[in-house]
Amino acid sequence: MCYMSLNWTKTSALRSVICKAVLDMDLPDEAMRLLNDRTATTTLATTALDGTISLVSIRGVKAPEANIIVLAQPGEAQIDQELMRHMETSSLVSILCVSTSGEREIAYQVICFVIEFQTAGPLYEKFLDELRARTVDLKGVWVLEPADVLDRSFSLGTETRAM
Repeated sequence: MCYMSLNWTKTSALRSVICKAVLDMDLPDEAMRLLNDRTATTTLATTALDGTISLVSIRGVKAPEANIIVLAQPGEAQIDQELMRHMETSSLVSILCVSTSGEREIAYQVICFVIEFQTAGPLYEKFLDELRARTVDLKGVWVLEPADVLDRSFSLGTETRAM
């Protein structure tokens, strides 16, 4: 089964076709560290049924393994419905993580499949205490699988001076 996504650059749109049958995507070490960094700013992008894009800041995100991302239930009914629809239709969601480490700015976009919603089980139990400490009233966790990772660091701080 193949999925198509569109990535926009300053000058063009790049169309990517991702085939799930051949996916066994592991996050690069730096992207995994960034997803596990509590100081990083993390934004989830989903698409509603009418095509509207929703952006929500998420604080409870972890990458316990290179091919699994766990995020605490955002708590907004609309986002939960959109994540459920993404799971049912095998459509992609996107997570953008940005961190400033000293003078270096790091940003990764992780394009993901929504695999399941857990209210019990090993991933939920493993991160229950930590996620509950940062997220009020944790009811469950969404389990995502990375499909593609894009290093967006180059677009940060690339201002050029006119001569």
